[in-house]
Parts: sequence; C-alpha cells; structure tokens
Amino acid sequence: MEFSPTLTQVLGANKTGKTTIADAFRWCLLGENSEGRSSFGVRTKDTQGNVIPDLPHEVTVLLEVEGSEVELKRCQLEKWTKVKGTEERTLSLPSAYYINGQKHSETDYKAYIDSLCKRSLFLTITNPSYFPSLPATAQREMLSKMVAVPSMAEVAKGNEGFMAVLEELHDTSLENYLKHIAYQIELIKDDLKAIPVRIEEQKNNLTKYAEANTNWKEIEADITATESAIERIDEEIADNSKVVDGEEATKRAERNSINQLKAKIQTIANGHRTAHQQEQHEYTTSCNTHRNNIATLQRGIAAEEERKKFAEQQLATIATATEDFRKRWTATDNEEFAIDESRLVCPTCHRELEATDKAAKIASMEADFNRTHAQEVAALEAEAEDIKKRKAKYEGEIAAATAKIAELNKQLAEAQKSLEAAMAVVVISAEQRISTDLEIDKLNKEVERRTAQLEQPKENSEATAKASIIASLKNDKATLQAKRDALRDNLNIRTIIADTNKRIEELEKQEQTLNAQLTQLEGKEDMAKALQLANIDALEQRVNQLFSVVTFTMFDRKLNGSITPKCECCIGGVPYSDLNAADRVNAGIDIINAICRHTDTYVPCFIDNVESINDPLPMLSQCVQLIVSRDKTLQVITL
Repeated sequence: MEFSPTLTQVLGANKTGKTTIADAFRWCLLGENSEGRSSFGVRTKDTQGNVIPDLPHEVTVLLEVEGSEVELKRCQLEKWTKVKGTEERTLSLPSAYYINGQKHSETDYKAYIDSLCKRSLFLTITNPSYFPSLPATAQREMLSKMVAVPSMAEVAKGNEGFMAVLEELHDTSLENYLKHIAYQIELIKDDLKAIPVRIEEQKNNLTKYAEANTNWKEIEADITATESAIERIDEEIADNSKVVDGEEATKRAERNSINQLKAKIQTIANGHRTAHQQEQHEYTTSCNTHRNNIATLQRGIAAEEERKKFAEQQLATIATATEDFRKRWTATDNEEFAIDESRLVCPTCHRELEATDKAAKIASMEADFNRTHAQEVAALEAEAEDIKKRKAKYEGEIAAATAKIAELNKQLAEAQKSLEAAMAVVVISAEQRISTDLEIDKLNKEVERRTAQLEQPKENSEATAKASIIASLKNDKATLQAKRDALRDNLNIRTIIADTNKRIEELEKQEQTLNAQLTQLEGKEDMAKALQLANIDALEQRVNQLFSVVTFTMFDRKLNGSITPKCECCIGGVPYSDLNAADRVNAGIDIINAICRHTDTYVPCFIDNVESINDPLPMLSQCVQLIVSRDKTLQVITL
C-alpha cells in the first residue's frame, strides 16, 4: 500500500481490513497491535475460523528517516518439532527481523527501532487518546519539559511587592514560605484570642479589693507605731533576761559536770562490752575449731572403714577365685595322654594306618598333648602367683586400715574431751560485768544526787520572777506582731492593685502589637499568594501557547484559597472527560502536533473511526485516517 506523505484515507466496510493496516504497521515496529497487545491474531484463519497451518506471515514497512529510505521487515514463522519418543508435533512461532534486507537479532532490531523513536514518545504521537489517558503528574511533567518554566524572578520583575517576597524567600520555596506565614498567622490569632480572657481575669482580680481599706498613709503610720512598741518590749525582755541568764549559766555548768560523769560511766561500760565481745569471740572460735577437728577425724575414720570394707570384699572374691583355681589345677594335674583312635584312620579311604605311620601319628599326638599340658600348667602357676600377690596386697590394706582406724578413734576421743573442756568455759555477760562494777555504781549514785539537786525548784528566786515577766512580755509581743502582719497584708493590696493595672496595660499593648504583626503577615501572605497565582498564570499561558484548540488547567484553585497541582485538558472550557468523541480526537491531534514540534519527531499516525468527525484537525505528521464506509473492498485516497 502506498501512503501520501501528508494524508491518506482508507475507506471500507467493517471487517475489510482497515484496522489490520494499523495493526500491521505497529506489529512490524513494536510487535504489538494498535491497541498495544502483543498477543493477538496475527495468523491467517479460514472461513471456519481455523488457523491455516504452515503459512508464514510478514510485514514490510518502508520509512523515510531523515531523508533516507529504510526498509523494516518482521516475519513470523511456524516451526514444528517432534520430541523423540512422542507422536505429536509441537508448534513454536519464532520471528525474524530485517533492516534494509539484512537479518538482525531481536535485540539489535529493537535497539534500532528505539534509536528512531523511543517507545513512550512513539505511543504519545501515534495515538490521539494516549496522552490524555496518562496520569496528571505524567502530563504535567511532559508539558513542563515542552516550555521554559518561568522563574519567580521573571514573574516578579517590575512588581515591588513580588520582589519583596523574593527577598524573604532566600533558599526556601514559595510553598514553604506560605506555610510558614500561615503558621505564624495561626499562632498570632491564637494569642489574640487569649488576651481578652487574660485582661478580664485581671479586672476580676481588682474587684476583690473594692471594699478594702485604701488609706495607705494611715496604715503605714499604724505599722510604724506597732513596730516601735515591739522594739520597746524587746528591750524589756533583754533587761529581764540578764538575771535569768546568770542562773541558767550556773545550771548549764552543773549539767556539763553531770554529763561528764555520765560519759565516764559510758566509757567504763563500753570497756566491759568490748571485753565480753572478745571473750565470746574466743569461746566461739575455740568450740568451732574443736568441732571441725572432730568432723575431720570422723570423715577419716569413715574413709578408712570404707577402705577396709573394700579390701575384705576383694579377699572374698579372691577366695572364690582360689577355690575355682584349685579345681582347674586338679583337673589339669590329673590329665593323662589318651590315643584318639579316629586319627589313626586314613581320611580318604578310611583304612587303618600302617604300623609305622600309626606309631608316628601316636608319637605326634603325645608330643602335642605334652606341649599343651605344659602350657596349661605354666599358665596356672602364673595365675597362682597373681592370686597370692593380690591376697597379700588386700590383707595388708586391711591391716593398715585397722591400725589407722584405731589411731583416729584415739584422736577422736581426745578431740571430744577438748570440745567439752572448751564448751565448759563460762563467758560473763556485759550486763553482769557492768552491774557488778563498784566504780560504775558509785558514779551512778553521784549523778542521781546532783541531778536531783539541779532539778529541785528554788522558791522566791529573782530569776523565777523575771521569767514570769518575760513570758508576759512575749505574749504582748506576739499580739503586736500579729497586728503588724495584718497591717502589712493590707498594705500589700496596694502593690497587688498596681501590679494588676500594670499587667492590664501590658496585655493591651501586646494586643496592639500582635494586631500590627497580624496585619503585616496577612499582607505578606496576600502578596505571596498573588505571586504564586502570577507564576501559575505564566506557566499556563506558556503551555497553552503550544496548542491551537486545547487548553490545560495546570492548578486547582480551591475556595479556601489553597492551590494544588493538576493537569486537565479542555476545549472551550469543557474538560476532556466530558468532550464528545470528535472533540477528543481533535484534542489528541492538537497535543500530538505540539509534541511533534517540540521533539522534532514525526511518526505516521493512524486514526480510526474518522467518519465520526466532521472536521478533523490537520496533522503535522503523516496521517492515515481509517473511515468506515459501505465499500466492500478497501478504497485508498491520497491527499
């Protein structure tokens, strides 16, 4: 089929082969049909729908690549193989690849096709519906590559407000800058909500002191007079305390003397306790040493008794062995040579041996008997010697163990007597030592006597009278101090009121400052959003300049002012998803033309069902329109 370099129309009824032309072109290049499926009906079928066997299939495409002709061919062959031992043949469909008549491997063929046009670009510029079907992020990415994305500096040029925003951005993005401004605004608004509540709290605190006495000069004078009265009482207490202090000094000296006597008693008592602890330690150590010695001797006796028992068991075993030995000795000693008559007969013919042979045989038999008997006697004699040695060894063990047991029992008896003697020692307790010490008894009586004299009250003493006066003066002083403290608390109200009014003024100033900061931040936010919108508009304008009928909405503007990236193709404001079939095809053609211009790559584009479009847009690349008509055979029109 010959195609026009610009537009070719292929007309025909359904099932006349229009789609097959598009499938063949794409299969030759990419090994798939026009719908992108690699598994489809390549092989020819008969009228009953059965595949016609042994029929090769191939497609040859002649392309113009940068002014030169390139011939591409893909062949699908049928290869039937029969595995040894089986009756059925197995079918495989290997492919062969040719470039300008030269056969190539599948890898090299695909690499060459990829060098002509990447698969992703091929799909984009050969199928009007492919690009709009991509995810919005993929569409945005491709469109952004097709235009020079405007920089913030370009958009802000000539606008002082925009330039001021750029100066504050530094290394951060505009989106992060807006997030930061929004965060600061939110914090200030939260603070502004709290300030009126705090001011109201301070004012409520002031109402508590509405009925308080606020004659501060009168209160200050009353405090001064009260403190003077307290000072006079302190002077009287000091004068009367001199007499009391003198008597108290005498008592303190006597108490010190008594305490020294008590300390001496304690020192002597501690000496008795130390002596008791030392003797008790020596007593315990001695008893434990003797007990340990007794335990060691008892273990030694037990070990020797076990040793003796084992030796006695071995002697009993030896006695049993000796009895068995005697029987075997007697049996061996009583053995006599006897002729074995069966050995005097020829083993072959079973005749009695000749006299000379018989005598020789008997002599040999007797020699064997004597040799064996001698060996048995020698073995028994060696065994008898071994039994004798073992018996002597264990008898010696028994004798040694018996002597050792006797010696250890003697030592055990002496050790037990030593333990009894050690346990008989009496250790006098510390309490008993202290209670029988005459010096301690004497000192205790002295302490009791002098303590009784010290605690005996003195009647009509001057110190007693002065102490009574001091007690009365202290009561008066406590009363005056309570009055002064109450007056000071009342005077503190003045400070509280002043501090509260100052706090209210601070909160009001803080409110004014925050409102000013809020106004400034909101201005910055509005200017940044305006810059963002200007940048968005600039990007959309550059993108939409690429197209003749379609426009792209690159961002979604929410009612709350937020902006989110998107990518939506429209015609006349109608989104692609709501367009009719004809507009969708024209939108796809417009997009393909723009991408072809940008990439400077033009690939034949097959458009199916063109009969549904009144005015399809012209294409920059070679276009093949597949049109359903009533023609029973394909009609090709080149324009």
